[in-house]
Amino acid sequence: MATAVAMPPYSNNSSIYLVPVTILGVIALVLVVLRTYTRATRTRRLYVDDWLILGGEVLSLLSMSFAYTAISHGWGKPMAYVAPSDLKLALKMQFGMQLSWLFSLCLVRLSVAASLLRFDSSKWWKWTLYSIMGLQCLITTSYFVIQLGQCTPIAASWETVPDVVCWPTTPIVNYGWAVSGIYILMDLAFSLMPIKLIRGLSRSTSEKALIGFLMSLGLLATAILCAKMSTFLVFGAGDALQATMLPSTYAILENIVGIIACSLPALKSPTERILKKLGILKEHQLTRPSFVNTVQLSSEIEHGADDSLGSQGSSHLTKHASRIDSVAFKTGSVVSSQRPGTGSDVV
Repeated sequence: MATAVAMPPYSNNSSIYLVPVTILGVIALVLVVLRTYTRATRTRRLYVDDWLILGGEVLSLLSMSFAYTAISHGWGKPMAYVAPSDLKLALKMQFGMQLSWLFSLCLVRLSVAASLLRFDSSKWWKWTLYSIMGLQCLITTSYFVIQLGQCTPIAASWETVPDVVCWPTTPIVNYGWAVSGIYILMDLAFSLMPIKLIRGLSRSTSEKALIGFLMSLGLLATAILCAKMSTFLVFGAGDALQATMLPSTYAILENIVGIIACSLPALKSPTERILKKLGILKEHQLTRPSFVNTVQLSSEIEHGADDSLGSQGSSHLTKHASRIDSVAFKTGSVVSSQRPGTGSDVV
């Protein structure tokens, strides 16, 4: 007589994913649309970082779509309560979710680095960012190889197949710890490097504080990354449909918050208007736009201008100024580039 197998208690932890990811996902989508619209209307063009963040958002939405499909087929429930056909589809959707998330995260980080490249033309600045971008691409490629080669045949990732061969999980977990440490250092670099830019801006203290706050929001993604690292200790353990819910939620939230943090600095002007309406930022605290800078013309040009004016008001012309369509730096600081939109469309 067959012995009845005890069923585990029924539960569904999909709300762990659905609630925060849906809310923040909508916010990220709106901000990316606003960022793209703002850039397109102000500069009449999109830069490399804009296209990268657009690609990252598309892949993020694709990852969320895979996740929603997996949830509709049992992800979040105990495996014992899910039909074999639904279990296979849910696991297959998780596989696609992980791949799309992997490349989305890469594009978001590359977008941050590409936006910082426009703020300085010095060799150390460029090579630092190029090195970070290269390292990010190498890490993404390595995880892509791990994802595809972890089990042979690859179908073993979503169904039971005979003679399957899988890599041991311990080296993969150790590699995850190392990569997480690298990511934390990257995030700190992305947040600290703009200090050089902010210190040179001809802005009020309140505006500098606002810009600094917007450009340091990436540290929120770092905090989520740290929370995700706590799940490494139980990697591969537990029910395949329930134990993967929390780490997957942390992973996609890290990416979504990164998209939000990358998009907000480009919306500084609308943010200023909102803060003025709320009374947080006063009108007198605002200075000229970031794309307008005044510099003292040379003494030769001053004298030439005085001579051309003759006797009509020449005694009142003591200073001359020229507008530079770039980031407004203090007199004497280094201006990275004079190309239209080089820094103004970011801050």
